[in-house]
Amino acid sequence: MNNLQHAISVHRPTFSAVYVAAGAVRRVWFESETEETAKAFALTHNFGLEGPAAGPSGAPASPTAYDEKTARGLLGNISRSTLYREVIKGRLDRVPGLQKVLITRQSLERWGR
Repeated sequence: MNNLQHAISVHRPTFSAVYVAAGAVRRVWFESETEETAKAFALTHNFGLEGPAAGPSGAPASPTAYDEKTARGLLGNISRSTLYREVIKGRLDRVPGLQKVLITRQSLERWGR
């Protein structure tokens, strides 16, 4: 087995992450040896780590809302207080009728512009 065949045969888990660029939520896929190194990579690049993924072809559609922690990360690691302040001021939209705080994708994209 030559080096190329070995490189092809080695399988590394693929992870997906999201971030905001030019007012739009974007998704990126990357390989990582472990979930811990994937978390460190995502944190270094200000990505919100979604977790293990099949890759671009098998990836699920982008979510329509993000939990409080992911939303804060997408907005540049803002504080929880800042996130809630933006919701109160109407700059970010919360999914109504839920006890859990979910911020809509549309409002994240609008906020990033």
